[in-house]
Amino acid sequence: MIQTLIVFTAMALGQTSALKCPVMGSAVAPSSPVVEFNGSRFQFCCAGCDSNFAKSPGAFLKTQRGAKNTVGVFLFDPVSRLRLDVDKSKATADFESIRYPFQTDENRKAFLANPKKYATIPSKEALYCPVGKEAVPSYSKASDYVDHEGVRWYMCCAGCGGPFEKDPKKYLFAGTEKNIQVAKAIKHDALHHPAPSDVNVVTKVKFGRYEAELRVPEEGLFAQEEVDVEFRVVDTSAKDPVEEGFKGVGAIEATAVMTMPSMAGMPEAKPEVHREGVPGDYGVVVYFPHGGDYKIALTLNIPGQGKHDIAFLVDVKDERPASLAKPQPFQLKVVDWPVHAMAGQPSNLKLQVVDTKTGKVQSAFDVAHEKQFHLLLASKDLNWFLHEHPEMAKDGTWSIPITFPAGGDYWVYGDVAPSGKGSRVLIAKVSVHGDKPTWDTKLNLSTTAVDGGLKGELVTRDIQVGRKTTLMVKLTDEKTGQAAGDTVKWLGAAGHMMIFHQDGLTVVHSHPAEDAENEAQVKQGMVHFTGRFPKPGLYKVYAQFDWRGAVRTLGFAIEVK
Repeated sequence: MIQTLIVFTAMALGQTSALKCPVMGSAVAPSSPVVEFNGSRFQFCCAGCDSNFAKSPGAFLKTQRGAKNTVGVFLFDPVSRLRLDVDKSKATADFESIRYPFQTDENRKAFLANPKKYATIPSKEALYCPVGKEAVPSYSKASDYVDHEGVRWYMCCAGCGGPFEKDPKKYLFAGTEKNIQVAKAIKHDALHHPAPSDVNVVTKVKFGRYEAELRVPEEGLFAQEEVDVEFRVVDTSAKDPVEEGFKGVGAIEATAVMTMPSMAGMPEAKPEVHREGVPGDYGVVVYFPHGGDYKIALTLNIPGQGKHDIAFLVDVKDERPASLAKPQPFQLKVVDWPVHAMAGQPSNLKLQVVDTKTGKVQSAFDVAHEKQFHLLLASKDLNWFLHEHPEMAKDGTWSIPITFPAGGDYWVYGDVAPSGKGSRVLIAKVSVHGDKPTWDTKLNLSTTAVDGGLKGELVTRDIQVGRKTTLMVKLTDEKTGQAAGDTVKWLGAAGHMMIFHQDGLTVVHSHPAEDAENEAQVKQGMVHFTGRFPKPGLYKVYAQFDWRGAVRTLGFAIEVK
């Protein structure tokens, strides 16, 4: 009798029924809005129910549990804790008004044996990955979760949950606690319409009795453009005798340094600052190699008041359409390349970086990752890649012998930093005679690659066009399957990543952050890069690592919509 009762209870617990509206208990409408709460997704019977539910989700769920209605779908397998859509699950079970999906029948059995163990949710949560060190927009964008000391932490991507669960103290550094909160409902609009910028823009700064304001053009700032941006400095204790507002502060001696906080390894630029015709008005000539966040730090030497350090933070859009693009301040010029260069034979490639305005050859460069010139070569289809470092002669001509593997056109990218002007990637082309490529010239999607026994898996999540994102390369030894945590720095970085759009004209060169947290993850075979994808399309991604005495190059291809 007891055995029969246990079997009956398990069947009642596991059976599923049609989903109901958590507010009205009615059938869910096919085109219903969506609200997420406590790791589950809810839909509704009619307009207005989503807003009512979002105001007090706990109260509505308590009512529906009493009515024994199933009103929500959990977004994870509660046993493995991995993100799982119910339509991709092997099995499901309903418990206390929530439907749970499972990767395997074994996970479902484990859940039914002790549902409260897996269904109980901590009172607090953090939509923040302490390993990837980034916010997770919603439950549906998380890869998995880990419970620690009464808080459910949602991870940004695969591979983060394991290290955090093993040693949470390593990742819970000062400041992460600010992400802990009581669970709140997330409405559909918040899921699919993110904020227009992930940069905390600062264009007005007060210091003492003074105020400085950066006058960003109404159309915004764009990558790969040199622009003269005005800023005004006023004395808030004095009125302007002619115009409305405060009196402009003239005769300031100013210097500027521009950096990109999300790409700490990029050389700083030292743009020129000049005075405009109106007292208090100044201009700074800046160039932005990529879209993203930039810090413009100014040192203002005010007559009789000494030096003051201030900083503006700006959000730079990705480059304009080609038809509207402005001329580049520098160009990469191929000055010597054999007309009949043959594949399989070395030919000397000579390049110059030329100032577009003056026509002069640039011969002074800042060092970026131990080199003044990073030469990136790629076939037109982007499926062949080479990273080299040419030598410069006194006249500013860079040269290096190159052996191309097949006939065809090749992209020539010069990643350089003209002194004080900041980093940029300049583009040219060369052609080679010879047999057609032996490799597949199609850009086939792939997130795994192997080179010299080093296997890499590119892990991405929720890539949004024009937004900063984290890309993790999970490294393992192909033979043993163990994490490859024994890579060493190459050119001053734990890794180098080159991101090419399929048109070959958009390139991003990225490196991992150089801090204790990232270095600890590298030792576990997880290398995090910051990337940005300016436009939709296919992208070829190359990641390079120094592993066991050689540089390994891993090529991936992904699509960004």
